[in-house]
Amino acid sequence: MGLIGSISIVGTGNVAFQLGKALIRSGNSIVDIYGRNHQEAAQLAKTLSCTFVNTLYDLKGDLVILCVSDWSIQEVSKRIPSNQIVVHTSGAINLDVLENHPLRGVLYPLQTLSKNKEVDFRSVPLLVESNDSHLLKEIEQLASTLSHRVVRVNSNERKQIHLAAVYVNNFVNHLIFLAKNRMEDQQLEWDLILPLLDETISKIKEIGPFEAQTGPAKRNDSHTIEEHLNLQEGKEKEIYQLLTESIKQTYQP
Repeated sequence: MGLIGSISIVGTGNVAFQLGKALIRSGNSIVDIYGRNHQEAAQLAKTLSCTFVNTLYDLKGDLVILCVSDWSIQEVSKRIPSNQIVVHTSGAINLDVLENHPLRGVLYPLQTLSKNKEVDFRSVPLLVESNDSHLLKEIEQLASTLSHRVVRVNSNERKQIHLAAVYVNNFVNHLIFLAKNRMEDQQLEWDLILPLLDETISKIKEIGPFEAQTGPAKRNDSHTIEEHLNLQEGKEKEIYQLLTESIKQTYQP
């Protein structure tokens, strides 16, 4: 008999919302939701057609999925009865923080998730881990109902992947935010930049980031670099200088 029949979700944020919807779409059974913010938890329970519970002790699922902030995972897990199977969804936190639970695991979606942007989970890599070989197989089976790409990794590998993901997503997004602010501050049309952004991503996918690199830092064009630095100040100038030096060191003999 399988260990996982029904699911409880703890949390009401982006991961809980999108993962919960994906679980329902793929035919899995979510029985209840718990969240610190009872109003948000009740709303999510309504969205997922399941029950909202007032305490962690009331969760009825065979599997409890923690969709909470990284640094609250351990604290929250300790308040869940130890006989329940618990997995967390973090890229950066070790499996061992769930040590209060003899059966524990990780189900980490390697994707940026927001409530207001639909995600096709079938294309989202799901990274799985467990301290128990039988449970690991069941987590894999559950993950395979959601995604075409399910990969076993250990906690150290997952941390390295998460770090790479921060560079690719969080840092790149922030640089684009700074670019958008600059365009708008100068009353220039932001959508002029969008075709460049599209081509950058397309070229990286086609030929890889090393070959795709262009620009004044790669060419060691000191005149253009100096002109750019004169247009900036403060943190943005520091970021430009740091990235320029990194690119120069990558490509200059």
